[in-house]
Amino acid sequence: MRGDLILAIDAGTSSTRATLFDATGVRLAHASRPFSVALQASFAEADPASLWAAVVETVRDLGVDRERIAAIGVTAAIGMVLTDAHGLPLAPICTWQDRRATREAVLIERRLGAATVYGISGRRIAPELTGPLLLWFRDHQADVFAKARLMLTMKDWLLMRLCGEPVCDPAGASYSLLFDVGRCAWSEDLIAALELPRHLFPEIRDGTAIAGRLTRGAANALGLLDGTPVVVGGPDGTVGGMGGGMVEPGIAVNVMGTTDVIFACADQPCFDPDRRLVLNRFPVGEAWCIGGPMAATGGAVAWLAGVLGADLPTLTAEAAAIAAGSDGLIFSPMLAGSRTPRWDVTERGGLMRLSFEHGRGHLFRAALEGVAIEVAEVFDALATAGMPVREIRAVGGGAESSLWLEIRAALLGKPLIVPEIAEASALGAAMLAAVGVGLHADLRAASAAMVRIREKIEPAPDAIAAYAHLKKQYLAYRQHLDRLPVQEAGDL
Repeated sequence: MRGDLILAIDAGTSSTRATLFDATGVRLAHASRPFSVALQASFAEADPASLWAAVVETVRDLGVDRERIAAIGVTAAIGMVLTDAHGLPLAPICTWQDRRATREAVLIERRLGAATVYGISGRRIAPELTGPLLLWFRDHQADVFAKARLMLTMKDWLLMRLCGEPVCDPAGASYSLLFDVGRCAWSEDLIAALELPRHLFPEIRDGTAIAGRLTRGAANALGLLDGTPVVVGGPDGTVGGMGGGMVEPGIAVNVMGTTDVIFACADQPCFDPDRRLVLNRFPVGEAWCIGGPMAATGGAVAWLAGVLGADLPTLTAEAAAIAAGSDGLIFSPMLAGSRTPRWDVTERGGLMRLSFEHGRGHLFRAALEGVAIEVAEVFDALATAGMPVREIRAVGGGAESSLWLEIRAALLGKPLIVPEIAEASALGAAMLAAVGVGLHADLRAASAAMVRIREKIEPAPDAIAAYAHLKKQYLAYRQHLDRLPVQEAGDL
């Protein structure tokens, strides 16, 4: 019997999830496990062995009928690992939080020019991207670099672990700084200019292509059938957008996770003249995504919840009792630098206008509002760049909070469309896999069949006015923070 179900593997910043879907997008089973991530100074590293163990455990936790699995879809957070020719890691995975290559990013800008690099890659030069990281390994871990035969994203390393094939999708390659987003190919000019070995860069295939078949070893570990098709997939931010219905021009998706990701789909490349926005290839076909990943937005809210010593439902209820604007309290959530649209690794957060009248609910609501203002700035940048957005969809763990959705809708001045499944990255990976094995004709057909809408959040008129005032105050205070001298721990 031909399989009728899709297994989606979704490796995030610090945990991995396995989800089983049918061809109509119904979630039949779900499991999640953490994996080991080490954060120290400018380093952010995931342990490949721990990641694979978490994948194995989550898939086995599902208890699936392996005969019914038609395909495996894979997505993961941004990360890079150097391996030998067989995919054996030579070093830990560098995650998107890694900042070790800050100096190398500066050197690339001096050598090649920011405008030249953006005009090819669609990206600002940033230390977490593949280009600067490869230079760091070449300069600081020459033995590892000399042995390396492949540079793989975290998702592509999982693909190779599953099926033994080194491949990369166009959207994932777009995060390298070394990919020509106009031609949909590795940039031979940028690779040569940085004197990087060409053999490190894997073959590019569409996100709906079959990367390979599940190997016997991987099948035995996972409890699945060897030979099961493994589909190429894509990075979690872009794929999460697809899981929210971002499959045609004019639809934007805000993935509300540990880090927010905002992308709008376009049928032609839309380069931002101010280089604030990322321009990625879409995982499939002649299409692009413009927007970008933000910093630790949801992560900052989770951090504050831990500091305040209460669970999220309790804090949300307390925040809901506070008026829009948090009685003047302002919280900037940029605790680990900023990405889209300012791209400042030295930026830090702040708590402003705090008084004795403020309580725990004020603090938590101010954090939700601060993140929402940062999100609104990305949409402002999209409008300035000439990218029309006719519909905004909200997905991810943060989309489970009605309060946060209401705050965002008011700050954006537009309704938010919320799909049923908040964790959309897994659904997006399942959609790519379903198309890859012929369960759906294309992504629009897959979206029509698999993406269901839960609700539409309309912006409250009185909140729109309150948040317009708060946004002006927030931006003024942030400019003040930006003028303060940067001090790292230990400088005092």
